Amino acid sequence: MADLFISYPHADASLVRPLAEELKRLGLSVWFDEQEIGDTDAITRSIIDGLGQARMLVAWYSRAYARSRPCQWELTAAYLAAQHEGGDLARRILVINPEQGADHIQPGELQDRRYLEGSADPAELARRIAGRLDRAARWIGDIRPLQAPPWLAGKRRIGSNRFVGRVPDLWSVHDGLTAASVTVITGARPGGDLVQVQGMGGIGKSMLAEEYALRFAAAYPAGIVWLSASRTGTVAPDGREAEAEGAAGRHLFDLALRFGLPVQGMEPAAVAAQVGRYLDGLGKPYLWIVDDLPTDANAAVLAHWTAPSTNGRTLITTRGTRLDGCGTIHRLDVLTPEDAIRLLTGRQPPRDVAERAVAAEIVKELGGHALAVDVAGAALRAMGYAEFLEELRNPSADALALMEELAGELPNGHHPGIAVTLLQSIERLRPEGVLVLQLASLLAPDPIPTGYIETVLAEHAGDEAAGRRAALLGIGAVEAEALLDRLGQEEVLVHILTARTMRRHAPAPEDLRAAAVRVMNRVMRHSDDIRKHGALEPLIGHVRTLTESVEDEETAALLGWLGMFEQERGAYGLAVVVRRRVLDAIRGLSGDEHPDTLTPMNNLAVTLVSQGDLVGARDLQERVLAVRRRVLGEEHPATLISMNNLAVTFRNQGELAEAQDLQEQALAVRRRILGNEHPSTLISMGNLASILLDQRDLTGARDLQEQVLAVHRRMLGEGHPDTLISMNNLAATLSEQGNLAEAQDLQKQVLAVRRRMLGEEHPDTLISMGNLANIFLQQKNTAEAKSLLDQAFPVAQRKLGNDHSITKALQNALDFVTSLPPSPP
Repeated sequence: MADLFISYPHADASLVRPLAEELKRLGLSVWFDEQEIGDTDAITRSIIDGLGQARMLVAWYSRAYARSRPCQWELTAAYLAAQHEGGDLARRILVINPEQGADHIQPGELQDRRYLEGSADPAELARRIAGRLDRAARWIGDIRPLQAPPWLAGKRRIGSNRFVGRVPDLWSVHDGLTAASVTVITGARPGGDLVQVQGMGGIGKSMLAEEYALRFAAAYPAGIVWLSASRTGTVAPDGREAEAEGAAGRHLFDLALRFGLPVQGMEPAAVAAQVGRYLDGLGKPYLWIVDDLPTDANAAVLAHWTAPSTNGRTLITTRGTRLDGCGTIHRLDVLTPEDAIRLLTGRQPPRDVAERAVAAEIVKELGGHALAVDVAGAALRAMGYAEFLEELRNPSADALALMEELAGELPNGHHPGIAVTLLQSIERLRPEGVLVLQLASLLAPDPIPTGYIETVLAEHAGDEAAGRRAALLGIGAVEAEALLDRLGQEEVLVHILTARTMRRHAPAPEDLRAAAVRVMNRVMRHSDDIRKHGALEPLIGHVRTLTESVEDEETAALLGWLGMFEQERGAYGLAVVVRRRVLDAIRGLSGDEHPDTLTPMNNLAVTLVSQGDLVGARDLQERVLAVRRRVLGEEHPATLISMNNLAVTFRNQGELAEAQDLQEQALAVRRRILGNEHPSTLISMGNLASILLDQRDLTGARDLQEQVLAVHRRMLGEGHPDTLISMNNLAATLSEQGNLAEAQDLQKQVLAVRRRMLGEEHPDTLISMGNLANIFLQQKNTAEAKSLLDQAFPVAQRKLGNDHSITKALQNALDFVTSLPPSPP
């Protein structure tokens, strides 16, 4: 523990050390770390271990302090703690200003406070500091946690040590997000405060948002959400809102699943309400970041992207300026000359005064454009300052052409220099580096797993070892030119402006695109297994981009796997859109009656059934069955699947005789060809039992269900989900027959397993509690029924919301039980 935490730039150590010694002579304990702090993790450790165990931060606020990333992080942490404590900054922060004037001190509030002059005698400074310390009784770490909050969604960002300057911008963003007044967006969901960071491509909007999320994380104890609104293709004006609703809806659905919310089959508005309820229930502020909102977005589009609950603060980055009436607008400008020179020379410092002058000229030629300056800084390790400036001032024909194409995204008057910088860096790349960037240009502007890059380059080369080597060399070469950033050990990120440059200057060859699609097809074959969706999620944005245009069978197959992914996780609205696209694509490639066309037609019907569109599903299923009977014959497995699917739809429509006829035909064939214990045979038996139960043929239904359960128990075990479903189905039939003791025994077994394997709050567990409560009611055991419902209903309310079918069923049962007289003891 320490009384004081001295925050100072390493360059000023000799000036600050005498002050630290004088403070110690007064008997004060002082945290004075003389080691230079570099990366984000080290900064965080310093804040938690040092600042968190101190009562006051003393900031030696020189001009170097304003440029020091660790110092600014320390100051921000102390500021947020003081703000949380009540807003008295002077109790927790004491500024010593060794400069003439105070214009370099940020935030502005600290300029207005009484700071100490750094030119004063260290002993006098120490006495005045000690006099102020009495007001700070608690440790700063006790005021609020200094650890980073959870990263709720999106790849956790780690920050960059190449982030320079932008201190006033960061405080301006924070002021906007914490301001009380926000422009109301017609039709928008409540979303707390809203700030738009607007600026041209490559100027540093995303990096500013990332740095803000890390540096000001303590202000958002509920966590941080990072969503990408990037769009690589074009959308007609009348389709913008629908496209935005679909993209935002996908993100909300992902969030809901991440939060464990049962939103399968829900419409986007209902999913948004569920997510909003969950986030609101966290009871603390969270930061909701939307990166790269399209330039053509209108207020209706923006409404789909704002935070879904009032404790969310929405930070949006965009190149567009159409939404100036929405929220607080922060226009991000180019880097100041001083900050741009720091970024340019950070890797290769100038050797003398002459090179420092050339560095200033390079920055002027690049107009302070952050990405271009960063890329130029990497290039200076391979060529001299003067040589680089000379090439900047003599752009090639390719650079001039690129300049024209990028004109709307670059600062006026500096197009040639920026285009030259990007092209030079690309042209310096070894062939493996070009391949890496060409692959990135085919994908979404999201993090790319390095394992995927390795596998694609191996597929492209036809050799696994060669692919690994190409990926290693290529990623290293691109990183050396500052054209990509590493996000930890397993992912990289290529700036969207770099990807656009590649698409225009060096588009990916078709064989590389084909390799990217083939590899993705192999990965996405696990889409039908919900347990593997977590591993697939980082690739889904790239799958969507690769399938924006479908002109070959491999890409159509990949789009089909995307449809399976959405179907399996219960995003039926998204699945319908994708599966209609698959059907249209395959129909165009293969014709109406080709087997390859019938499969996506059947898949679309499955999704329509899930959505409740039985008429649309039946139409498709009847067409598929007719073709399969004619082309494949009555006993082909595909024909039997079609019969089974159509029978289920008949049953759902109440046409039980037709359903029974189809199911009996399918079951007879499967028993003869596959045997009584094949999974497909068991499915047919279970489906037929359900139809018989609907027809009140309880004996027939029970006989089939007992056979299915016996096989499941023997083949799969008592705890397998299919076994539990079989037990539940048989219990329902036993209950209908009046065999309540046997039904109760089965339902108790199911509930016990689900509690153990899924937990008390899983929807399937809640359903089992309701089912068992229903058995108790039939047995006139009101007390046991009420006890179960009293446990299940509040959980359903909290986890699922009042409008969910499970919640409604439990509430109806509880209302009924409550109206009954108590059961006799």
